[in-house]
Amino acid sequence: MQKFAYFDTGHEFPEEIIMAAGFTPYKILGDVHVGTAAANDFLFQYLCPFARGCMAEALSDSEQWAGIGFAHGCDATNRQFDVWKAHVKHTFLHWLDVPMKINKTAQTFYRQDLNQFIKALNRHFDLSISREQLRAAINRSNKIKTVMKQLAALRAEKDIPNPDYFEMTRMAVQEPKEQLLLNLEVMLDDWQNRDPFPKDKTPILLTGSDVTYKEWMEVLEVSGFRVVRDDLSLGERYFNTTIQDFDDPVEALVDYNCRIPQPATKVPSDNRMQYLLQILDETKVEGVILQTLKFCEPYALDAPWVIETLKHHGYKVIPLEREFTPTLDHQTITRLETFKELL
Repeated sequence: MQKFAYFDTGHEFPEEIIMAAGFTPYKILGDVHVGTAAANDFLFQYLCPFARGCMAEALSDSEQWAGIGFAHGCDATNRQFDVWKAHVKHTFLHWLDVPMKINKTAQTFYRQDLNQFIKALNRHFDLSISREQLRAAINRSNKIKTVMKQLAALRAEKDIPNPDYFEMTRMAVQEPKEQLLLNLEVMLDDWQNRDPFPKDKTPILLTGSDVTYKEWMEVLEVSGFRVVRDDLSLGERYFNTTIQDFDDPVEALVDYNCRIPQPATKVPSDNRMQYLLQILDETKVEGVILQTLKFCEPYALDAPWVIETLKHHGYKVIPLEREFTPTLDHQTITRLETFKELL
C-alpha cells in the first residue's frame, strides 16, 4: 500500500481520511541523522530545525509518496506550504487549514475543510470515499489507540525504557495500520511480562516540543528518568482519545479534533493546562521536564506560564532547550542528574 505523507506539528492531520482512501498515512518526521542541509537552501536557518528536517526528507523521498498533506499546526507549517509547492516534487499537495480554536465557528469551518479535502482526493485519485470506508478507518484507528493506551499505562508499572515507548509512538504514525495493530498486540504481551518499574529510575511527566528521535529519549534514560506521562503528539495526544461513533464520520473527526489534548498552538491555552494537571493528578510523578526544541516558538513562549502554574500546584519543573541532533548532550545530562538529586 503506497504511503501518503503528511506534515503537521501536533496531531492535526486526519489520518483516517487517508486510510479510507486506501493509502498508508506516513507522518514526516525528518531524519535527524541526515540533518537539515538540503532544506537550508530554501528555509532560513533560524526556522524550527524539525520543520527543516521534514523538508529535507521530502526533498529526498517525495517521489515515493502518493501525495503530501499539510495540516496547519504552527507557523512552521503555515509558512512552508508555498516553499514545498515550489521546490518539492509532488503530484498531489494539499493544505488543510485546521483552525486554531475549537469553538462552534471553528468546527463549522473545519467540517467544510475536511469535506473539501475528501473531494480533492476523490478528484485527483479517481476515488469515491464513502461513509462506510471512513467508518471502517475510524474503527481501525480506535483499535490502535486503545492498544497504545494500554501500552502507555504500563510505563508506570513495568520496566519500559524511554526509547521503547518512543519506538511504539513512531510506529503508530509511519507503519501500515493493519500490520501496526498486530505489532502493537505482540508488544503488549511483551510489556505486560516485563520486570517491575526499576527502583533507580525517577518517574516524570514530559511536556513541550514533540520529541521526534529516540536519541533524546535516551538522554532521559541515561539521566535516570522514566517518562510515565506526557502530552506529546508522538505520545498521549495521539492515542488518549478515541473517535466517537457519529452518523456522519466527518462530524466525528471534527468532534475528535476538539477533544484531544491540545498543543501550545491552540486557543484557549487553559485546555492544555487542564490536561497536564489532570494527568499529574492521575499518576504519581516526581517532577516535570519541559523541553523545547531550539526555535520552537509556541512552546518557548508558553513555557514561563506552564512552569509558573505547575510550580504553583506544587510540582518541581526543569526547563530545557535542545538542539536537533542525535548526539547525546552531556551538559543536558548533567543538568538532569542534578535535577534528579534535588527531587
